[in-house]
Amino acid sequence: MKSSTSSALELNSVTLERQDAMILTAIHWTVQRRQNAAIIGPNGCGKSTLLRIAAGYLWPTRGEVKVLGKLLGAYPISRLRQRIALIEAAAIYPFDQTMTTLDVACSGFFGTLTIAYCNPTPRQWKTARQTLEDVGLAGRENQLWSTLSTGQRMRTLIGRALLNRPELILFDEPSAGLDLPARETLLALLTQLRTGPTAPAIVMVTHHLEELLPETSNVLLLGAGGRVVAAGLASNVITARNLTDAYGWPIHPLRRHGRYFAHAKPQPWPHLRQRL
Repeated sequence: MKSSTSSALELNSVTLERQDAMILTAIHWTVQRRQNAAIIGPNGCGKSTLLRIAAGYLWPTRGEVKVLGKLLGAYPISRLRQRIALIEAAAIYPFDQTMTTLDVACSGFFGTLTIAYCNPTPRQWKTARQTLEDVGLAGRENQLWSTLSTGQRMRTLIGRALLNRPELILFDEPSAGLDLPARETLLALLTQLRTGPTAPAIVMVTHHLEELLPETSNVLLLGAGGRVVAAGLASNVITARNLTDAYGWPIHPLRRHGRYFAHAKPQPWPHLRQRL
């Protein structure tokens, strides 16, 4: 394992138990700075929980978490959160209903859900406007946030997160609810984040292999009880044997043009099949 100074995220024996149920089981995983990484696995395996632990919103029962070289619990979490961003597609962001897209983007400077009590400077307004252009929302600045499409809201949240130039971005199912063109547009935007000398490390949770960017070089595959089935290079992790183990279902991956796809034979649940 490389030294923590070169890593964006280090998980050492991270375990989480709740009411005698094992949510995460002794996870060891490291994501290097500027690396594109992903966490995959079936429903209920602890993917989103692990992401929230990495963001400092949850604490493991046992184990050690280092983010950008800082040990969680031994470094002010408020200062660390200024350097990371957590974007959750399924989360409810209760922004003020009167806020425009530009208002929402600009609130990223303050980490608030309103700007009613903030006083953005002309420079901050200009930067927020430019960021919206960068994520393909030029001309939407004055549109109410509440009237945006799901894809437009996600792009706004990404632009909002980028204002503070985070060194680590954590995405929880960023394309959930998007149609195919919107998903591919979003993935193209994430690819753009990989360019430049100050590119952040990206960790993305997803249910779908086809959402993994070709640049994804580090994959953590979880199974039931939050156990690690495999971790490391995508080509070593995404195999029929590993996926079948993790999901408890025969899954066969394919790779085309640098992107992964999965095939699974449809079959009903055993008990339902017996009743039909």
